[in-house]
Amino acid sequence: MERKYIDVICLNDQLGNIKPLYIIWNNERKIPIIRVKEIAPRAALKSGGSGLRFTCIFENHQERHLFFDRGRWFVEMKENLL
Repeated sequence: MERKYIDVICLNDQLGNIKPLYIIWNNERKIPIIRVKEIAPRAALKSGGSGLRFTCIFENHQERHLFFDRGRWFVEMKENLL
């Protein structure tokens, strides 16, 4: 697995909380995040590193982990899918 860095549209509230609203896939497709189930500091076990892990539900009801590490967003992908 490797990291795929992506653009994310998010809300930063007055308390400093971050809520991702959309991911931008391959610089063209805007995919809405329906719900964030969990936000926790976690390691990206498959691709290495650590940061905030957002467990997100997307429009197709698919659950994926979205990571925020050092000011950048990424998802874990199989290398041959890139």
